[in-house]
Amino acid sequence: MDKRPTVLLIYGGRGMESEVSLRGAEYFLPIIKENYDCLPTFIDKGGRWLCEGKELLLTQGGVIIDGNFTKIDCAFPLLHGDFGEDGRVQGALDCASIPYVGCDSVCGAVCRDKFIVKAVASELGIPTLPCLLALKSDNREKAIDECERKIGYPLFVKPTSLGSSVGAGKANNKEELALALKEAFWVADRVIIERLLSPKRELECGFLSIKGKDLFTKCGEVLCQGFYDYKRKYFSPEVKTVAVADVGEDVNARIKDYSSRLVRTLGIRDLSRIDFFLSGKELYFNEINTMPGMTETSLYGKMTEAEGISLRELIYTLIDGAISRA
Repeated sequence: MDKRPTVLLIYGGRGMESEVSLRGAEYFLPIIKENYDCLPTFIDKGGRWLCEGKELLLTQGGVIIDGNFTKIDCAFPLLHGDFGEDGRVQGALDCASIPYVGCDSVCGAVCRDKFIVKAVASELGIPTLPCLLALKSDNREKAIDECERKIGYPLFVKPTSLGSSVGAGKANNKEELALALKEAFWVADRVIIERLLSPKRELECGFLSIKGKDLFTKCGEVLCQGFYDYKRKYFSPEVKTVAVADVGEDVNARIKDYSSRLVRTLGIRDLSRIDFFLSGKELYFNEINTMPGMTETSLYGKMTEAEGISLRELIYTLIDGAISRA
């Protein structure tokens, strides 16, 4: 009997979105174990890699636990945000010659910066909302003045490289903008300020590379009254999602076209979720998640399921695709 491939499922992480990763791993682990030998590995807030409580070290082609070497056929970095989705862990896996699911280190780093990705989208002719970049070292008064002159209220403030709405906030006047910037700079050194679109619909397109072909799902939709913050996104029953949004074929066609351009240009591989805003007939690119949320309530899985791909098939497709790159 052939030995089953060994998968290193990496979850947790040093970043602020570790709880989402943990929930995703709990959801994925039983399915992975059905078809593969699995080493579930938790990265704690101190940056230690722990497998069943024992420290794990990466080495060429595998890992060392308690002085013993285990060959790894594929790593699945089920990580979100900083210290996970931003290319750092992927770079470590590259150095250890371990194939892995998802974008490579360069693509991950670029896609995590919302300001850079918006600049790329604009260059590709994809509509984006007016925005400005502010640095923690900038003069705060000058930054606020520039926002008022070039964009105007209402505004939306968010860190450039965090997901799940961490550190994000709205501003309707100078005082609220100053407070939103202060809170965003508590968690980040780079902040993007953009025009707040209202009313709007939040639409998402799932990308999956399956058996050598690129799939772009029909767009799904997030239904939420008020600010779609971190707690609402993952822990609130108020938030509803629709796997196939009630939009016309024109909107779906434009979203697929824009998503395809971004995937090709940025070198995205395996999977991602590309987010857009729709206001009336106007469509705007928002951001990219190279490792979408993978909990039982996450929209990405619902969108791929609506395309006829079960969660089990999704996981096995991603793992087998990564192994084939070895």
